[in-house]
Amino acid sequence: MTTTDDRFRAVPDGWKAATDDQLSRGLDTALAVLHGSRVVDDVALHYDRSSNYAGATFLDLDPVDPYAITSGDLLSLTLLGVQAEPQAVRRLLELTTTNREIRVLLTEEHLPLDADLVVADDDTLLAMASLHESLKRALSLDATQTKNPWVTASKLSARKRPDLFPVRDSVVCEVLGLSGPRQNYQVDWQVYRHIIQNDGVRKRLDDIIDEVQQRADVNVGHVNRRLRHLDVALWMHGRRS
Repeated sequence: MTTTDDRFRAVPDGWKAATDDQLSRGLDTALAVLHGSRVVDDVALHYDRSSNYAGATFLDLDPVDPYAITSGDLLSLTLLGVQAEPQAVRRLLELTTTNREIRVLLTEEHLPLDADLVVADDDTLLAMASLHESLKRALSLDATQTKNPWVTASKLSARKRPDLFPVRDSVVCEVLGLSGPRQNYQVDWQVYRHIIQNDGVRKRLDDIIDEVQQRADVNVGHVNRRLRHLDVALWMHGRRS
């Protein structure tokens, strides 16, 4: 087990803390999936450019701008089975108040490009929450009072900062024992942080990617995007089972 600074295990004031059971269950489950007999085939299939899975295209699709929402970001969402509605597209791409707000939240001052969930402290988690909540508001339709687009917001956040935001959806949350009608990202991020901080998890992810890259037609993108590779392994496992 990785030993980390207490700052990177802390939870911001007012946040719901993940329980010891949630943390240990999430880590044990992730390790079991990563050491499963089909994990290499699963990850290779997802990154196989001849397959119909998103693979590295989710992060690489142009235009890519780490400091603003682009048409490439919104198209990439469709690769993961979600989409932004017309009202949300205008809010995010045109020079609206929402657009300007999100540009500020994506600056180096708030969410630097080298930020990593492994070393996410209180300030980082709060900055993540600000972006996630802003994107949820932008993606919610004015006429809809009950819709909570947490999945779409999670995937869009992950596209902007893939080392910080897991691609949370109902499949991976179910695998990790975090399922519910409306996910609590505060708890989910703590569980993911606990998982990705583990030396065994990171070493196993590197070994999987090394093996996957030997296969024809496979493009994993950036090999050190461990959080993205973890999501792929968990999602492919959950989808099958």
